[in-house]
Amino acid sequence: MNDEEQKNLWQGLKCLWQEQKPSSDPALTADEQIAAMRKKMAKMHQGLNKTDFWGSALYAVVTVPFIIYIFTTPYFVTRIGYLIIIGGMLFASWKSIRRRRSIPQPIADAPVMEWLKYDLAKVRQHAEDSRTLLWWYLLPFLIGMNVSTWGMKVDLLTVKIPMTVLVVLIAGVTYWLNQRVWRNQWLPMQQELEALLNSDQPVLPPEPPKKNIMTRTILIGIVLILLGAIVFVRGRDAKTAAIAYSDPVSQMLENIRVKHNFPALAAAVIVDGKIVVTNAVGFRKNGGTEKVTVDDKFHLGSVTKSMTATVAAMLVEQGKISWTTTIGEAFPELKSEMHPDYLGVTLEQLLSQRSGAPGDAPADLWRQAWAATGTAAEQRLAFIKGILARKPEAKPGTKYIYSNQGYTIAGVMLEKATGKTWEDLLRSMLFEPLGMTTAGFGAPASVDKVDQPWGHKKKMLSGREPVPPGPGADNPLAISPAGAVHCSLGDLAKYAAFHMAGERGKSQLLKAESFKKLHTAVADNDDYALGWMVLKRAWANGRALMHNGSNTMFYVVVWMAPEKNCAVIVASNIGVDEAFEGCDEVAGKLIDQYFGK
Repeated sequence: MNDEEQKNLWQGLKCLWQEQKPSSDPALTADEQIAAMRKKMAKMHQGLNKTDFWGSALYAVVTVPFIIYIFTTPYFVTRIGYLIIIGGMLFASWKSIRRRRSIPQPIADAPVMEWLKYDLAKVRQHAEDSRTLLWWYLLPFLIGMNVSTWGMKVDLLTVKIPMTVLVVLIAGVTYWLNQRVWRNQWLPMQQELEALLNSDQPVLPPEPPKKNIMTRTILIGIVLILLGAIVFVRGRDAKTAAIAYSDPVSQMLENIRVKHNFPALAAAVIVDGKIVVTNAVGFRKNGGTEKVTVDDKFHLGSVTKSMTATVAAMLVEQGKISWTTTIGEAFPELKSEMHPDYLGVTLEQLLSQRSGAPGDAPADLWRQAWAATGTAAEQRLAFIKGILARKPEAKPGTKYIYSNQGYTIAGVMLEKATGKTWEDLLRSMLFEPLGMTTAGFGAPASVDKVDQPWGHKKKMLSGREPVPPGPGADNPLAISPAGAVHCSLGDLAKYAAFHMAGERGKSQLLKAESFKKLHTAVADNDDYALGWMVLKRAWANGRALMHNGSNTMFYVVVWMAPEKNCAVIVASNIGVDEAFEGCDEVAGKLIDQYFGK
């Protein structure tokens, strides 16, 4: 700094000091006063940088969960609300960064006055950010949170209204605190710098009259109320259309279907070995008008596993194969290509999920399975060759690993032992004897027709999206023995009754000892038997058999109580996580109503 600059700055500091303390002159020299001002400015810079850092960190922390919510929430309007919040935060961040970059920083050896002008510009920017917090920062949050809250399918009085009040309260407190910081920190600092520099630029105008504040508050309130009302109506209309039913079971199903926004929901109940309930409500396709019927077919997913295991037990009784038949014995021609650890794996280990086969198919084999051509049996054989050529995920016989691959290997072993396809084995040994006339394989509906329920997936913006029958409407044919059967719930109820009757020695198709083997959990195996989970439930008088299944587009769950000779089956044509919750809710109500006590 040259002598002239130092003199001018000293005069400014002196004048400022005299304004604040008219009765005395500063006791410090010009150099000491400049040093004190530099120290004060350094502290101010530290505060500004700290504010910028924590502001950016807050945006990052708050934005991440909302991004996650966009991909997880099932409600379309709620996703719009989250997008408003994220968009508002990104815009506010961009606006703040742009304004900071618009202030050119002086060079290192620039005159002190230039640095003070730079400091004044930064203080003005922060003061302006605090003053306009409501419009650029809080308003998108208020609108977004209200849109997301009122777009949810939740209770009005216990969730939506309290959540709205809480959000408005949080925003109000935040605004009040920021205005307090603006008045007590940024505005005085700005005024001090302006006075020091004898700036011609006017100080920011005083706080607007209360009348203007009240007017703005009322206008904002009206906007939020209108948005809430619009979104409430939109959220209500976005729900799947409700249907009135005369019987209480169907109405209960309908209430839960609408609550969880399922396209369709179906259930069956068996009491004392007899089917007493088969009900279906809703629509075959989301957005369509075709209603489901009790004879409509639902994809069973992994409930198919128990059918593969049941046919295996029948073939064991016929002497076509044994529980101890190994993969090496079933496929001697593949021994040279097979990993040695698989050679001694038995049929029973495959069906009890203790074969060591991988829980997830290797990515390259999975891609090949989707692209495969040829017959279903040829695709399965090619798939298991790839699995068996690789090292098992765990040493066989030592660990429970739920594996579609293991069941596929077992299915191909049954094909090899009989010379028949897995599909033909199920038709001739299960479906036809039990009168399961609706049973088949793959997606239940015809291509380009809504003659049966369509599967549905959850999409980020479109909600429950129907999956047209055809390629992509089911898993690859390669893993069919693990989960490809479809049928009506009435026919699935016949299958469940067959299992409970068989354990009592009342089946002509399979001996009671074989049923007991299918229904007995292997030791140290996470309660898994052969195609069934074996659990303890009070309503079942002890033992309950359960299996659920989903091809990610349908969901079904079967609960059986062998000691009571009762069962409950629930299904939906959507595979989202909410399907598990909704179907379990139905199962619980039916169990309580028919045989829970």
